[in-house]
Formats: sequence, structure tokens, C-alpha cells
Amino acid sequence: MKALIFSLFAALSLMLCSAPAYAQDQNPRDANSFRVGAAVPGGWSFLWDDSRSELISSAYQQDQGDRTAPLVNIYNVLSGEKRSIDVLKEFPNARRVYIYGVAGGPEGSVLLAGEVESNDGVFAGDKLLVYDNHSTLHMNLTAADYDVGAVAMDKQGNIYLVGTHDGEHSSDESYPLMVKYDSKGRITLEALSRSLFANIDDPTGLDGNSYPHGGTTRIAASEKCIHVYLAPVSEMVVLSQAGEIQKRVNVSSKLSEFAKTKGYKEFYVDGDEFSPSGDLWIVGVLDELSDGTSVSLPARNFVVRLTPEGQLQVPYAHVGEEPPGYYLPHLIGFTQSNEPVGSVTTGDSILVQKSPY
Repeated sequence: MKALIFSLFAALSLMLCSAPAYAQDQNPRDANSFRVGAAVPGGWSFLWDDSRSELISSAYQQDQGDRTAPLVNIYNVLSGEKRSIDVLKEFPNARRVYIYGVAGGPEGSVLLAGEVESNDGVFAGDKLLVYDNHSTLHMNLTAADYDVGAVAMDKQGNIYLVGTHDGEHSSDESYPLMVKYDSKGRITLEALSRSLFANIDDPTGLDGNSYPHGGTTRIAASEKCIHVYLAPVSEMVVLSQAGEIQKRVNVSSKLSEFAKTKGYKEFYVDGDEFSPSGDLWIVGVLDELSDGTSVSLPARNFVVRLTPEGQLQVPYAHVGEEPPGYYLPHLIGFTQSNEPVGSVTTGDSILVQKSPY
């Protein structure tokens, strides 16, 4: 089970905090920058909800016996209000909880996907937990037998997951990798057969391996399409809302071609996210000169987006001209107009930046 994979993060032990507000930066750099005054340990993940101007932060793990800080915090960067989610409060007999995926939903709801580890060690499937904008548990689903790799919610409150069966015996099994639930928790769609990716042990990236050329598995939904990115196979798949495959794109080949145009033969993905329009944005680094000379070019940052039709675009021509050693902000989401949002974490704060590149 994935809990073994993520055991390296066991030091992150957390609990609900009722603080009504947090320390805001009184002198932000500009109208598109917000500083959240909060100490953030390593290993936290961040997600931006532009409809509510909220930053969602989540740790990977919390033990029942050591609940000293919140597992999930939501900061409103305009009002300064803060709310937290205490997952283990709903599972008093659980030993610990692991969070593998987070998604924002309508009206400030938050979807958490992860494993609630019982004292008897029995695994029934990952949990899908939906909390409302008051941090109250609204829905508790069990994704039977699934290890969930990524989740999403649409504007109607439908839930989408991509994952693999915990008890998988062979990579050519034909079960669906993608499952859709309606807002009542009923399964309404199963699609994307596992057998399409039989040449790889785990197409969703839950095996604990790192994929520096692939990034992280993602899923997103728009009105007409479901967008899936499987990092281990570096493939973007566009499905109709009926589950029919409309497009398959080899992302690795697109990035390799892009790297060659810049004089490099290696690329590394630092972050990837789907925008509201279904574009896959990728932030990373190009490295290693491709012509075999003894003089090497310095590493070069890049930001690209891959459209649902498979077209690679370079939205910011100036990215890559930064001085050596400059790290781009971490991609954490998008504005409602499809502009990226990034974050920079320091010891005691998080800087959220709209249009950070």
C-alpha cells in the first residue's frame, strides 16, 4: 500500500487549529502578490483556489497520537481568515492518515484523497473526503480497492480520480484507471483501461519512484472533456465526458523536441498542472549541451503549455534568461482567466504570485 511509500514523511504530525486569522504581509510587492505569514515544514503541498482567493496547504501524514498542528490549512489572502481541516476527528479509531491528493471544489469545498490506516491494518481502498467551506465533512467515500493517484472536482461537485487497483496481479488487466462520481457519491463513469499501458508496472506513479522527466500524475475536468496526465508514461490523454478517448499525446517526445531547439538534450520537470481550459502547463529545467562539445551551457528554466490538441506552446519567451541558479516559483494553480499562479516558500512565510513567470 502507498502508506509504506510515504512513510518517509512520518515526521509531519498535525492537528486542527482554530486560529481565525494569520499574519498578512502589510506591504505586498504588487497587486498580484500575497504573502501568507505561516511557517511551513518541508513536504507540504499547495493548491490555489482563484474563485475564493484561497491558498490550500496540506501535509502528507498525520498520526492519531501526535496531533499538534493542522493537517490541512486554508488561507484567504484577501481577508486574512484561516480555517483548518481535522481529518482524524472523523476517524477516532484510526492509527494515522495519509493524504495523496487535494482538489478544490465549488463554493470553497475541498476534496482530500488518501488512506485512513486502521489499527487492524485492513485496507479497503483509499478515501475520498469532501469538506465544505466550514471544514465540515460533507461526503465520505471509499474508492474500493483503488490506490488513488490524483483527483479533481468540477463546478457541479462531480469527483474524478485516476488510480490503480491495490491488488493488481498483472499490468494487462482491463479495469478502469479513471472513475467519476456524481455530487451524491454515485459512480457514473469508468474509463481508460489499465491494459492500454500494459508495458509499465504503474502508469499513475504510486510505486514510490521518482519521475524527473515526467513530473506528477494529474487529472482535471472541463464541461466537455476529462484531462489526464500519467507521469510515468509521460502521456496526456483527453477523454470526452462519455469516457471516449479523443487524443493521446506523448509529452516526453514534445519536451525532447523543445529541448533540442534550445540546444539541449535533457529536460527535467519540476511542476505540472492542468489549467481551466485543459492546457497542461509544465515548469522545468533544460540541461546538458547536445552537440557533444566540452563547453556546457548552464541549466535553463522553461515554461511551456501543451494544448488538448497536442500543440506545444511557449507562453513566455523571456523565461530561461534568468541568471544561473535562479529557481522559478512553484506552479500551484491558475486564475480563472487561465494565467498561472506560483508560490515561493521561505522559513516563515509563503509568497503567492499571480502571473509569476
